[in-house]
Amino acid sequence: MTFDIGRVMSATFTVIARHPIVFLGLSLIVAGLPYGLMQFFTLNPEALATPFLDGMFADFEDYWLTFIFGASSMFIAYFILTILLQAMLIVATIRDMRNQDVDIGLCFAEAMKRFLPLIGLAILSLLGIILGLMLFIVPGVILFLMWMIAAPAMVIENLGITDSLKRSAELASGSKGMMFLLMIIFMIASGMLSGVAEGLGFFNATASVFLTVIAETAIGAVQAAGVAALYVELRTVKEGPFTEALSDIFA
Repeated sequence: MTFDIGRVMSATFTVIARHPIVFLGLSLIVAGLPYGLMQFFTLNPEALATPFLDGMFADFEDYWLTFIFGASSMFIAYFILTILLQAMLIVATIRDMRNQDVDIGLCFAEAMKRFLPLIGLAILSLLGIILGLMLFIVPGVILFLMWMIAAPAMVIENLGITDSLKRSAELASGSKGMMFLLMIIFMIASGMLSGVAEGLGFFNATASVFLTVIAETAIGAVQAAGVAALYVELRTVKEGPFTEALSDIFA
């Protein structure tokens, strides 16, 4: 059995279509609305200009400390929510494959069991990829492909951080070319969606913000479900169908 991009894409969109409230609802909260808010302030800088200047000149040192603390807190919160979103949607994808109920409460409970290790995994893999990108880019891309399915490996197989990275590299071996092509397809499609939404800002700010929310919601849902579908595809290619093994997952 060989890697099939069409099969991965079909599985991704099928699971989202079966559970739109879970996938699109969670993605709306974590991805769509924050990006929409950023687009609003990008197109309406005057909404931030007055409080920004008033605060800066009122008390320069205290203002900038508050600003840095606030920006850092927002980044950390977004980082954590993104990891939680991915974990919940991975759980949702696997439960769907088992023909089990898929609801937000169950997905949240299962995701929280692996939440702290997932944060450690995200930080470690991100540092490794950044370092690889600094070394002439190619090593970073290779590491990204090797570790692309480390999160679903951790969630589904209940592995530790290093074992998840090793498992991901093992499953990705021999398929990195097709994975790279799949990544390019996703990047082009998501880039076009985001570009249209942002470009619309030159003509209609309200429509641009609205379309940004829709685009980023869809991108977030497809990305999370796609990673889980990719894991299933790679594991099937390497080890054969594992439908029976799913009966032991989240039991």
